Amino acid sequence: MNAMSLSNMAMSGLRLLAPALTGFLIGAFDYQSVYYIQAGLYLVSVALVAFIPLTGTITIGGGGAWDNIKEGIRYIRRETTLLLIIVFVLMVAMLSMPFQLLLPVLSDEVLKVGEAQSGLLMSLSGAGAIVGSLVLASLPNRKRGIMMLISSVVMGVALVFFAFSSSWPTSVTLIIFIGLAQTGQMTLGFTLLQYYTEDEYRGRVMSIIIMQFGLISFGTFLAGVIAESIGIQWAIGGFAMVLVLMSILGLAFVPRIRKLD
Repeated sequence: MNAMSLSNMAMSGLRLLAPALTGFLIGAFDYQSVYYIQAGLYLVSVALVAFIPLTGTITIGGGGAWDNIKEGIRYIRRETTLLLIIVFVLMVAMLSMPFQLLLPVLSDEVLKVGEAQSGLLMSLSGAGAIVGSLVLASLPNRKRGIMMLISSVVMGVALVFFAFSSSWPTSVTLIIFIGLAQTGQMTLGFTLLQYYTEDEYRGRVMSIIIMQFGLISFGTFLAGVIAESIGIQWAIGGFAMVLVLMSILGLAFVPRIRKLD
């Protein structure tokens, strides 16, 4: 958990700095220039990956890639604990993450602020995430299941109030709690998966959970459709309400996750 917390803290550091800077760049120049800068940074990251040294190899027996994928899926299906964690983490991602992509719309239509303030909001969520990462890195490996569920409840409740807030100070405060709870849920979910997965299946199990980034796009599409019908506040707030309900039900009726250390 310490390693996952520190890894998330590094990403949260970028969330703290990059969105605010991007907001000011958009205000000073335009969206096009920001996309060019992002493309350049991606190329730099590709070049840097080439310098990562090889630390070892793992030989997997059996057939080709498709056989390995099917074997990994069979492993997840028979390991009920892993299956429950994966389903929960993927559902949380689909319900909570779309707010980040829809935040500019919320900032413009509800909070009535510009690009710089919208970027500042995302940066403040990164500040909350850094605090959450530091707290998790200092905790022992106990009660991680219930902490993951509670983090999801806190994130959902904060998102509900954030979605319907039209006050700038209130929104600033709430988004810090959203970032804090979000990194708690994500770090603990990824940690539990790695901890309870056998070594030979870990790569395949983690590749399944990475599908959350695709589900985020799907969730954002659904939220966008809802926003066009009943408004951006009910789109983000409605997803958050479902998240709160799902997390409370998990706390009450899924002891297999709640009791995980």
